[in-house]
Order: sequence, then C-alpha cells, then structure tokens
Amino acid sequence: MLALTAVTASADQRQERIQINAESGDYDMRTGLQTLVGNVRIVQGDLRVEADEGRAYRSDGELERVELFGSPTTWRMVMEDGSVTTGRSEQLNYDLQTGQITMIGDARIEDAQGTFSGASLSYNLGSERIEGTGGVELVLEPGQRREADPPEPEPEPEDAPEDEDDGTDEPPSADPDD
Repeated sequence: MLALTAVTASADQRQERIQINAESGDYDMRTGLQTLVGNVRIVQGDLRVEADEGRAYRSDGELERVELFGSPTTWRMVMEDGSVTTGRSEQLNYDLQTGQITMIGDARIEDAQGTFSGASLSYNLGSERIEGTGGVELVLEPGQRREADPPEPEPEPEDAPEDEDDGTDEPPSADPDD
C-alpha cells in the first residue's frame, strides 16, 4: 500500500505523552471537556498538529477524543523510516478509543509518493485502512523514492586493475629493477 496511507505512528509513539498548547482555553472538570482557542498545537512524538481551535474530551483521566477546526488544520508526521507525511483539512477528529482519524472538508494527505484527497478521508490506525468520499483523487508520482531510502550503490568498474597479492607481507618495492 502507498506510504501516504501510513498515517499512523509506531505503537511506541502512540504511547508517548501528548502535549496540547493554545492561546487560551478552559477545562470543565465535571464533563472532562477542554476547549482550546487560537494557535492550537498538539505534539506527540514525531506528530505535529496545528489548528485554529479545538476540543479535547477526557473521561476517567484519559484523553478519549480530540476535535480540531481550522482554515485549515494541518499535521506533519515523520514516519518510522524517516519519510515525512503531511495532511490538511478543515476539521480533524481523532478518536483515541477506536483509533479512528477523520479529516473533513477539503481533506488531503501527501508524501513523496503522491497525494490522496477528497471531501472526507477516514483512517483506521488498527486496520491501517484509509477511505475517502466526495470526489476522491489519488495522484501517484512516478519513480519517487521515500526520503529515507539510501541511494543505490555505484557498480565497480569492470576494467579497474585489481591489486595483486604476491603472498608476502612486504610492501611493493619502488625500485623499477625489482
């Protein structure tokens, strides 16, 4: 499957701390709702998300769901192999309980191998399956290599002279009469 469908982080990264920052916000301890306004930034491992505003829902001390809104919301993730995948949409919903990420409104995922876009894109972290609706477009870039792939080694020239071993440990003599 295309690298652009690999929106997920490694299992270890999903266990990392989530840091959420915004210009202002409030937290209702009774309902577990945190409202975030202005320059919302979320960081978890190599995942970076930016939005204009958002809501985070907690239950029993655990973060359950995050809803982000923006013009647009954007995210950038460094994948396990070192390549970069980015996305944008008007709204992004992440249900941590089901592992479902839904991008709504002019949704687009892009990496070096191509783009996948539509009115809505939905990605399940468990099944690693992405689905799109509303005029889905998939564009594949020919011959693109993932950023972390090393270049192919150059072949050795066939006509290069090989060092001959005369069986002695002495360096070859510089005297032309030897």
